[in-house]
Amino acid sequence: MAECKRIVLGVAVVSMVLVSCAGTPRSASNAAGKSNATALERAGLDVTFKQPGEWVSVVDGKETAVPAIEMGDDAVTMKIVQEGALRSQVMDNLTALAVERGPRLTGSENLRKAQDWASQSFRDWGLTNVHLEQWGTVGVGFDRGPTSGTIFLARPMRPETRPGVNTRDPAPAATPPTEPAKEEPKPEAPPAPRVEWTKAREMELTALSWSMGTNGAVRGPVLREPKDEAEYQAVKADLKGAWVLVQAPPALGMRGIRSMMSARYDMRKEARKKVAEGKPVSELPIAERLAFEPIAGYISSSRDERVWTGAVGGWRDLTIADRDDWSGDQPHVQVRLSDYDFLNSRLADGEKVEVEFNLNHTFKAGPVPVHNVIAEIKGSKYPNEYVIISGHLDSWDGPGSLGVTDNGTGSAVTMEAARILKAVNARPLRTIRFVLWAGEEQGLLGSKGYVDSHKEDLANISAVFVDDGGTGYQAGVQAATVQIEMLAAASAPINNVFFSRFDKKFLNVDIKNTGETMKSHGGSDHASFNQVGVPGFFWEEGGRAEYGFGWHTQNDKMNLAIEEYLIQSATNSAVVAYRLGCAPTLLPRAKSDTAGERPNMLRREQQSTPPAPAAPTPNPNRS
Repeated sequence: MAECKRIVLGVAVVSMVLVSCAGTPRSASNAAGKSNATALERAGLDVTFKQPGEWVSVVDGKETAVPAIEMGDDAVTMKIVQEGALRSQVMDNLTALAVERGPRLTGSENLRKAQDWASQSFRDWGLTNVHLEQWGTVGVGFDRGPTSGTIFLARPMRPETRPGVNTRDPAPAATPPTEPAKEEPKPEAPPAPRVEWTKAREMELTALSWSMGTNGAVRGPVLREPKDEAEYQAVKADLKGAWVLVQAPPALGMRGIRSMMSARYDMRKEARKKVAEGKPVSELPIAERLAFEPIAGYISSSRDERVWTGAVGGWRDLTIADRDDWSGDQPHVQVRLSDYDFLNSRLADGEKVEVEFNLNHTFKAGPVPVHNVIAEIKGSKYPNEYVIISGHLDSWDGPGSLGVTDNGTGSAVTMEAARILKAVNARPLRTIRFVLWAGEEQGLLGSKGYVDSHKEDLANISAVFVDDGGTGYQAGVQAATVQIEMLAAASAPINNVFFSRFDKKFLNVDIKNTGETMKSHGGSDHASFNQVGVPGFFWEEGGRAEYGFGWHTQNDKMNLAIEEYLIQSATNSAVVAYRLGCAPTLLPRAKSDTAGERPNMLRREQQSTPPAPAAPTPNPNRS
């Protein structure tokens, strides 16, 4: 048995004793008699760090013996666990990315600032080959500024009182005439009722990225969208400056609602093309004719208390000329169901309603270069072989969102894994490469660009890991039979270490055997590698987080982040990267099937949400 070395770690409020045997898995006798549990005394952190008597693997939900595969220095592995558990900076990383830089749309200034900050952080931690690697361009840069929407209701004011004219009070006594009496004037008609506009509520809303804004606050009356010729003619004289309320669609979920908004954008674009080619506006369908009316814009409902942000069709091929002319399109906002119901009910009751929207959208002439962030810990023996740890840094940019759980958390975990490894001076045999992708939200563009640019390296990549499942803990991966032993051995040091007092269980890593084929899905950047035969793994996320509440919505903020899960995820990423980086061979290849859904989740747009605020019942004929 190799000589055992005791590692004692002290922090301000806790101390933890861990035992490690360099070069061999730890056994129960190594830790006998030692205190092996410490609760971190920090507000809101519901986790206890325990040092198990021996490492175990978890395969298909069952604890098993750790496969006898040499994977680096066990003393270094334990230092990684200690550093990740007791000196975590993952929340600092997340705050810097999401709060201080904000949402990070591909091609935006916020993304560029986040990439610059991440690059400098990697350098500060001592990583090498830190650079921005371009994978393409965007035709127009888009930045969303402050956005607001307010509903105003008309309230009749008491008319000015004039005794003897419009009140029951007697008129003042007449003054005796000093001249011959003249004919009495006819009584004045009562003045028209005066209206006072009062602020009724603020709306939560979004608009498609790369869509036209409002060029300042735009206020106007709300009218329902006409559905036939009679309705159209009835409201035509009132359309100027009005916001048109689009009939609520069926409850289609996130993808359906975003597709509907994009389809209407394409419909208006096609209508303008038809007219430019000579077709009379009067021959267009009514919905297309509205594109030529001087309306303020459109309002539609998400049919949910979440509003989902997407992009206009053809966003990547836009030019600044397409966005210089404010008459080129009309704004279209999506509001919560409760906001839509509030508007629809007032209109059904015959009340006057006005709204004011301020959509501060700015555009930057392109082509705008777009990049991934890359940093490395160079391998000491096999520098041209790679283990890749990654997450996508870009996010959608809807008003209110900070891009926290999609995917600030995965980016912060990736960065923290790099910091941990450098902090303990880990020296893997293979190069560990850390990548923060961009363009994931628009179709895995950054990872596809990486694959195209690194074809000569693909055969030397052991595995690619992607953290893009939100703020849950890394609960495992799905893998082919030939990959199980190495992955089980690589993740073993994390099992039975992080005990969630909230969940009342250990945050363990389960390696799931999917047979001869890797069963996965095409929903994140790992799929770009699976498609070319490189093992790509999407970390399944476990725990109490409800991903769908924040996914692409206005709710994706810091309050959704769960710190103990992110600590476990970053520590596990660092451990797995180091141990695979020190394994005797690359991870075996296997066929992959990316046709499935993201594992261990409900269909995310169908997850439950908190109850909507009370709203008047809408007119059933219009909802």
